[in-house]
Amino acid sequence: MKKEKFVVDPVTDEMRKRARKLGIRTVWERYKENYARSKNAPFQATCMTCQQGPCVDVKRTGVCGMNKDIIVAKNLVSETTIGASAHVGHARRIANLLRGVGEGSVTAYSIKEPEKLNRVYKGLGLSGANTDGEKAVEVADAVLDDISKLTGVPRMLLYRALEDRRKLWEEKGILINGGCPEIMEAMNRIAMGMDADMENLLLGACRLGLVDAYCGMYPATTIQDILLGVPKVIQIKTNLTVINPKEINIIVHGHIPALPDAVVSAAEEYNADPTNNPKINVVGMCCTGMEVLMRRGVNYAGDILQQELAIATGAIELVVVDIQCTQPAIVDAAEHFHTRVVTTDPMSKIEGATHIEFDPERAEEIGRELIKMAVDNYANRDQAKVYLPDHEPHDMIGGFSAEQLLEALDKVKPGDPVGALVDNIKNGNIRGVVAVIGCVTPRDEYGYRTVELLRELVKNNILVILTGCVATVASYHDLLKPDPSYPGVGERLAAVMDAIAKANGLEALPPCIFMGACVDNSRIEEVLNAVADHLKVRIDQLPVAASAPEYIAEKAIPIGFWAVSLGIFTHIGDQPNVAASERVVKWLTDDVEGIFGGKFYVEADPHRAAEKIIEVIENKRKGLGI
Repeated sequence: MKKEKFVVDPVTDEMRKRARKLGIRTVWERYKENYARSKNAPFQATCMTCQQGPCVDVKRTGVCGMNKDIIVAKNLVSETTIGASAHVGHARRIANLLRGVGEGSVTAYSIKEPEKLNRVYKGLGLSGANTDGEKAVEVADAVLDDISKLTGVPRMLLYRALEDRRKLWEEKGILINGGCPEIMEAMNRIAMGMDADMENLLLGACRLGLVDAYCGMYPATTIQDILLGVPKVIQIKTNLTVINPKEINIIVHGHIPALPDAVVSAAEEYNADPTNNPKINVVGMCCTGMEVLMRRGVNYAGDILQQELAIATGAIELVVVDIQCTQPAIVDAAEHFHTRVVTTDPMSKIEGATHIEFDPERAEEIGRELIKMAVDNYANRDQAKVYLPDHEPHDMIGGFSAEQLLEALDKVKPGDPVGALVDNIKNGNIRGVVAVIGCVTPRDEYGYRTVELLRELVKNNILVILTGCVATVASYHDLLKPDPSYPGVGERLAAVMDAIAKANGLEALPPCIFMGACVDNSRIEEVLNAVADHLKVRIDQLPVAASAPEYIAEKAIPIGFWAVSLGIFTHIGDQPNVAASERVVKWLTDDVEGIFGGKFYVEADPHRAAEKIIEVIENKRKGLGI
């Protein structure tokens, strides 16, 4: 069958051409300059641990005697450690915020979800508190203790992970202690003269996957829900054309939604005054954008690859960034215009940007200060430099937290929402569930790998859950748009979605289900745990898979190890920096399956990847006798 030519998002394509004319080097130009000319460089066995070397592209052993298998495994542990520390750092920041709210020192935020607070409080094994404030402090302290404790399994892991997984992880020696001590020991493990056993190093990477999940993603998502609200189904607009040339435009960008939430509130306050014109238009970018999308209905301007393109519209007064995925190139792009870039976290400054440190106790004041900065800067805009492609934004439905998903399913089968999902898996209406997560890359055509994979899966009656920047390109190709005709969706899956939509008073559901930012991957395990518990089977027996077709960040690596440790078949679209070692590759794509039931599978071609994922799902179904 002849495949149709992939059509790139026209807005992004047009803005890339404009950026080139303006002399703005975007991520695509930098990719071509740096990586395309040395394709094998990322796969070299190079060790920079000590001063005996450097040992570059090792063929036999380095100076110390480490072979390339050990070097490659150590490098992978290093990347995994960085990724895990990013999410643990996120959790630490948001836990301290919860503590401040509970104590009363932070008044800009409140307990918006007391029911979830109470549920988590009990789930963590806490008791004795009488007020929401007291519970908030104890939950925050429990999370902070999970991050710092020297010995003992984190409470969040005991609360969230299924018992059979905990026992397996303990048996295999990867059951973790506190997050920061684990990160410290991971760095100790890869120091000069330390671990030189390939499998032991790679099992150490699996430990870091658990650190990322239970000391990073789970607590961050949980606390953000408690403070800012559990996401509910919401419809917004996406793509760069949500930027309004007639208004004052502010981009909130990064990963932690606390300050952006205050910026949105300050913008609403400003816009409520009829004398203030033009109005403020706050739009989101990357995961921070997804957080305010789900909870505040803020339109979404773009993903990690569109940072310079948003600025290249000439209509951005202010870019407010917090942590992660904020590329320093945005400052270079901003120099072509009046745009100001403001960093807000002491661990994430950018040369050439203004730094205004976020203090939760001054959140409202800082939010208003940033609004004033944008309003004042609007006078500096050169309207002759403003350009927006002539394309309408896309419709997108998001906000499917685990709670919202179960609530929707409960309308289909009252009292047994998980049963509603399981029934349709058993009867084949839903062949399986695939979580497609992660970023987008400058490789291939923009969005090609992600969009083509998604199309193949939904066409074959696979329920797809999305988190992270992959949702951006999915929305640009209407894979998150509610359409009652369900174009491109398998007939049986479409019938299920239609039934759920009608039961909830909706016109339609989108072809894919968006569950949140990259830190919200923990929501996926909540759903899988519920299904496994309902069927009385292990997660590795379920007809499920995971995919990161275009991952780029270090954070994706511990997420992958967590998924594999859960027992999930995990597809990645690009080979990590391990190809120099056949033994490491074999362990990751074969041997590890005998330990945890999950493994990695590497395939750049989205059509071949979809075929393999569907084959795995069918084999899992046969194993369950369905």
